[in-house]
Amino acid sequence: MKTLRLSATLMLLGSLTLGMAEVSVDAQIGAMKGASAQDRVRLMNEFKTTLSTLSQEERETAIEKLRSSMATDGEQPKVRERVRERARINQMDETRERQENQRMNQNQVGSQFMQQNPGITPDPSGTPNRFMNK
Repeated sequence: MKTLRLSATLMLLGSLTLGMAEVSVDAQIGAMKGASAQDRVRLMNEFKTTLSTLSQEERETAIEKLRSSMATDGEQPKVRERVRERARINQMDETRERQENQRMNQNQVGSQFMQQNPGITPDPSGTPNRFMNK
């Protein structure tokens, strides 16, 4: 009997907590909409704290609510496009940096080889010496 009563109490408290979390999330999102920049930062930090107490499913729902309420219909595609563009630029920068590192490594190895083997000269009729841009 005590176990049944305890289980019922825990279930009731759990459902009340979930209901209050839903109201709390909605209230926090509503408060962020009209807040100034400083207040929005404070409210967002409180929202993050609330998110940390929610389950994975509740967290996903709350984040989706926040996204849909903060971005207008015309804004979301623009934001997505900016994110994609930024990702492309980052990828191009990484590729360029990788190529530059590879080129520097090849020049360094070639320079070391030429210093260790001073008697070896490249064939002028063949491929030119590409080490150290010579």
